[in-house]
Amino acid sequence: MKIIKTNCIVLKKKEMKEADLQVTLFSKDYGKIIATAYGIRKSNKRNVVSLNPLNEVEVTLSQRNNYYIIKEVEIIKNFNNIIKNIDKLEISLYILDSIDKIYYMINENGNFFDKLVEILSFIDILPCLKKGYKYYVVLSFLRRIMMEQGIYDIEEISLILRKEKSENIKKYKEILQISKNTSNILEIQKKFEKYIDFLRKIVIIFENFINRNLQVEIKIKKFIMEEFYGN
Repeated sequence: MKIIKTNCIVLKKKEMKEADLQVTLFSKDYGKIIATAYGIRKSNKRNVVSLNPLNEVEVTLSQRNNYYIIKEVEIIKNFNNIIKNIDKLEISLYILDSIDKIYYMINENGNFFDKLVEILSFIDILPCLKKGYKYYVVLSFLRRIMMEQGIYDIEEISLILRKEKSENIKKYKEILQISKNTSNILEIQKKFEKYIDFLRKIVIIFENFINRNLQVEIKIKKFIMEEFYGN
């Protein structure tokens, strides 16, 4: 039996039996891990809360082959501002769900873990989150996933955009330039408001591209359903 310690983002948790938790973690050093915390629901409140989704934690695990048991857990950071804001929470849970579906239980380098913490920290400290910018954050995340997975083909994406509408290429280039032209986050968000419908469309196009190329099924409609269906 091997003892390991690593930083993780809690992706999801599931109650088991009377007192146990099965927890899916995205770790800095070992990729995605599914671990069991025995008896933790009868333990003190701090330990239970520490394994809530969206927490960044340091965990000590015992490992035997691909079976992991959580021995100790300590919160490094919880993203309280995300929890308090429904728009931030929606896209953050979508990000966690996407990572859970895309990344397998294999060794990963820490670069994407660090990027994930950076993305969640950025969402957490935003003073507000307007609809247009909300979809731009999602789009940026999907673009990052495509680059990390080696499937970001700008020529193929341009062809897909052009098939939808010829002016899509122009609009896509415009939104990529907005953040580069000013550093004022409130001004940036204001400019994205006129692209809301276009950004929603591009998010779905990127999703379909990822789902087709990686053989997964991520779906933002599960998290922001009313806006995508126009209710």
